[in-house]
Amino acid sequence: MENKRNNLRENMKAGLSSLVRPTTEAIKQPNLRTQEKPKYKTCNYITDPSRHNRLKRYATDNGMTLLQAFNEAIDLYLSDKGERYAP
Repeated sequence: MENKRNNLRENMKAGLSSLVRPTTEAIKQPNLRTQEKPKYKTCNYITDPSRHNRLKRYATDNGMTLLQAFNEAIDLYLSDKGERYAP
């Protein structure tokens, strides 16, 4: 009786996984490479609603996201300003 009590006590300490045994072998999943996401700096900016709508339409027409269209516009603007702002 004491032995059963000790076994139960040990199983309770180990958790439910020690009481329930798997009926099938564990499926090994291949290591999937996670693509590194580009780092972004979050910024809030105030803009005229008409410019925002134009930028959204431009992004939609070219199959881009608004973020991509905005970054393209900023890159174009800074490249026109000269080498001082070059990456």
